Amino acid sequence: MEKIRDLLNLRIFRFLGVGGFCAGLSLIIMYILTSIIHINYLISTVITIIVTNFIGFYLNKYYTFQTKKKLFWRELWKYYSVMLSSYILNVFAMYVLVDLVNIWYLYANILLMAILTPFNYFFHKKWSFNKKKPSSK
Repeated sequence: MEKIRDLLNLRIFRFLGVGGFCAGLSLIIMYILTSIIHINYLISTVITIIVTNFIGFYLNKYYTFQTKKKLFWRELWKYYSVMLSSYILNVFAMYVLVDLVNIWYLYANILLMAILTPFNYFFHKKWSFNKKKPSSK
């Protein structure tokens, strides 16, 4: 039981837990917007990304990386700059997978989440939520 608790306390597993929660929320929002409200899947993708990443920022800041409150705006800016690159890749890849390869939009979304997760973790760990002070050279 102690080993399970130790694993759950590892940052990567906290990140994956937050990511799993946001991924599930993302799929629900994407389905509601696209299949129920009938918004174009690309617009649904953008809305979904903005909503879930705002929630993801808070969860990652306070739960995964546990950084200080005074760093909020700096981390928010860095977080969204990392996510912007992820957004661009996501929307472009969604178009390719759905319109050109003919993959169902939810399957495409799941595939892209799996592909982009390591990229996002690396940059959030090393840059967005890096606790080291920048050098004053």
